[in-house]
Amino acid sequence: MTRRSTPELTFWPGSMASRGFIAVLDAARSGGFPATALSPLTLHELLVSGHDRQWIRAEAEARGVRLAQLDGAASWAPIPYADDLPAPLKQRFDFSGTEVLDLAEAAGMDSVLACGAFAVDTVPLDKLVTSYAAFCRMAEDRGLRVELEFVPFWGIRDLATAWEIVQRADRPNGTLMVDTWHLLRASDEPQAALDLLPDIPKEKVTGLQLADASLSPQSDTLFGEGRFRRFPGDGELDLEIVVRPLLDKGGLLTVGVEVFGEVIDSLTTEDAGIRAAETVQTALARAGR
Repeated sequence: MTRRSTPELTFWPGSMASRGFIAVLDAARSGGFPATALSPLTLHELLVSGHDRQWIRAEAEARGVRLAQLDGAASWAPIPYADDLPAPLKQRFDFSGTEVLDLAEAAGMDSVLACGAFAVDTVPLDKLVTSYAAFCRMAEDRGLRVELEFVPFWGIRDLATAWEIVQRADRPNGTLMVDTWHLLRASDEPQAALDLLPDIPKEKVTGLQLADASLSPQSDTLFGEGRFRRFPGDGELDLEIVVRPLLDKGGLLTVGVEVFGEVIDSLTTEDAGIRAAETVQTALARAGR
């Protein structure tokens, strides 16, 4: 859990992950990303297909990319996911807490991204605090950070709830991931989150995912809107009001772009990595002015 003076640029595959492990690595290399995230399902499928951890790490090292973050874990919560969650997401989250940590450790990762994929109001907050603290303790034994991400269409809907869980759990490796699309486009009260950010200690906001969006509806559901994320700078969100205070705060360890849908699916693997790198660097430069 080494701290860095400047955030590491991390490639988040988004929907491009469907192209497979090697494509994710090649995209990260094309964009010059020193690190990438991978899902538990991607790692699991590699291992059960006969590839061992040495091969997995060697393929990443050959491209100059570090396997850094496991995206994401839901089984830390008493209810891992809602019954009506789409089958592909259930498959992605269908790993126990121990299995998730085993996979992250096998890949030599730094952190695990945790979310609450259960339905809203189905798990009491006290139970979430207890479960998150227990998962953090398990992860700490392996040198892993656990970044909790709020997702407005699931059970941990806002930054205030995610922060209360992390704060009350009070684990040294328990931190927050902030996603600009979740905060600015999907939240019911984005201003409440923006007002809260300065009050959270810098060492407790360690991850930042960037995505832009149109302000006008693109889908009939909030979940569906996620397929219309745009690269930073290509939409109508004021990303700087999130990025600037987090950069000024100084606790960020990782920053990356996370987009889904046609905007990334239409690109070649190499162009996807290049586009992600260009837009994250531009967003950081604008916020740092």
